[in-house]
Amino acid sequence: MAAKILMAGSIMMDLILQMPRVPHPSESILGTSYSTAGGGKGSNSAVAAARAGADVAVCCTLGQDANGEALKGMLVDAGIDISHCNLKEGSSTGMAVIMLEEDGMNRIAIYVAANMDTTPEDIEAAFEGKDYDAVMMQLEIPLESNVKAFELAKAKGMITCLDCGPAQSYPIERFQGITILSPNETETDALVGILPVDDETCLEASKILKERSNCKYVVLKMGDKGSYIYGEGIAQMVPTFKVDAVDPTAAGDCFTGVLVMRYAETGDIVEAARYASAAAAISVQSLGAQPSLPMKDAIDAFYAERA
Repeated sequence: MAAKILMAGSIMMDLILQMPRVPHPSESILGTSYSTAGGGKGSNSAVAAARAGADVAVCCTLGQDANGEALKGMLVDAGIDISHCNLKEGSSTGMAVIMLEEDGMNRIAIYVAANMDTTPEDIEAAFEGKDYDAVMMQLEIPLESNVKAFELAKAKGMITCLDCGPAQSYPIERFQGITILSPNETETDALVGILPVDDETCLEASKILKERSNCKYVVLKMGDKGSYIYGEGIAQMVPTFKVDAVDPTAAGDCFTGVLVMRYAETGDIVEAARYASAAAAISVQSLGAQPSLPMKDAIDAFYAERA
């Protein structure tokens, strides 16, 4: 049976600017192309989970504008329940401006806009009369809305996952007993003052994160190194799959969405991380956030060949 997942979080339009390199201060350079695509950490994770086979619903807020209408349509096309995807008059839909260099390095500026209009009451409405296996959260909506989603999910015994991005100091103590706490390297540094670069620093940072949140698992997203899993007697790096990367945008979000889905289905966090790494490896081989997110058949074939 497909995992039932609620994404309580962000949705944005991505503006992707391709260029040879990022300009120096006061310098202008000629870009090579630009495009738009569905994005936002929450929406990316939701679409990734849906394409991988999960039954996904979202609780999010869009502006009542052209981008909002377009993004709502993209969620529908992905087979996602948008009953609690709200269009707010007078607000602008969130946007991420992605500067993508020729070598695949990206830099992202985020404008959360209408995402900050998602209220705890909106979250409560998304839980009414619904049963989910898991709830995914990120740091692109108000803190109290995230806390409400966590508390409601925890009370019902659901799997809970907080993607700790974008990087910022955040009161993770408010999420006592969360199932999965998942920052990347820079987010880990922002939370605990330790930049994880190897097994030793991963372990050091993970111990602090686990102590502060009492989470079941810390899952550090380590880019092309893979992911580091800590908790329940596990302390190990799960290597990624080597591919020729074109655009890393949304790879971490893809990993998170598929990780939560697979963990909900199997209860095996290490195997879930391996499977999610396969999905992320496929995603980095294409341009854009949501356009790069793979379907279940593609993930299964890649995983069977490489695992």
